[in-house]
Amino acid sequence: MERVDLIVNPAAGQGRLLEHLPQIRRRLQNRFPSVHIRQTERAGDGARWVENESGEADLVIAAGGDGTVHELANALARLPQRPRFAILPGGTCNDFSRAIGIAQDIPTALDQILQGRERKVDVGKVDGERFFLNFWGIGLITQVSAQIASKNKQRYGRLAYFLSAAQNWLHPRPFRLAATWENGSFEGEASLLLVGNGSYIGGVPGFFPHSRLDDDRLDVLLVKEASLDSVWSMLSSHLTQKWPESDDLLYFHTRHLTIHTEPRQSIDCDGEQGGFTPSKIQSLSGHLAILTGEKGKETK
Repeated sequence: MERVDLIVNPAAGQGRLLEHLPQIRRRLQNRFPSVHIRQTERAGDGARWVENESGEADLVIAAGGDGTVHELANALARLPQRPRFAILPGGTCNDFSRAIGIAQDIPTALDQILQGRERKVDVGKVDGERFFLNFWGIGLITQVSAQIASKNKQRYGRLAYFLSAAQNWLHPRPFRLAATWENGSFEGEASLLLVGNGSYIGGVPGFFPHSRLDDDRLDVLLVKEASLDSVWSMLSSHLTQKWPESDDLLYFHTRHLTIHTEPRQSIDCDGEQGGFTPSKIQSLSGHLAILTGEKGKETK
């Protein structure tokens, strides 16, 4: 490996990445012949750098939170020849870095990256133009994200996510959903549709206890009604490691999914809102080579 591009979001984690930047720079330069470091100033800066420098880097490292990871992963996923990808977690939840076993302590995470354990992981593709590493969602998940103010997210972290989730669960806004996939279909009222590639949402394991990052399948959770029974089933799935089961839930695996809603629903990809239904989603098998944490880490 000759060239490493480190893309840093200086605003992530209230600036804690910048405290480590001199050490990160020194350690990378001790290992690699060519190290390029850029600090973003606004959304889209990192993606433009990846696009302009495509084919030059052997490894791209995202130093930031879930938004930075989502932006760079989208830029990389579009390239015909994709460099390896790594994450130095510096945000509030850092969901996908947790899914691949990366430590949340920055020096330890850098140790793991320098060890170079590579894994080819699936990537979700939406409507032929957008990609996600962690999840795609409509309904309650977008309502939760929209209500978390940036200042509260920084101050309270994951607690802000769960307080908002609890509030929305008590007052859901259901919608009409028509969904088709390889081996089935659904038509009726829904409160939440969550398509998972990773296993963490809001910094804790999501509702996909047997999910994998490299099985070429997406995990889909459909909540028909946000009832106490459905909530308990999803919570208990963390403890039992069994699929959530309830009359108000539908859980399945698929490679392709087509979604229509009435009214149209705002889409959340990896915590970043943008676009509306209808949508077509597919899994791209082994689309990105990512440097992971723990050896043999199997969790999505």
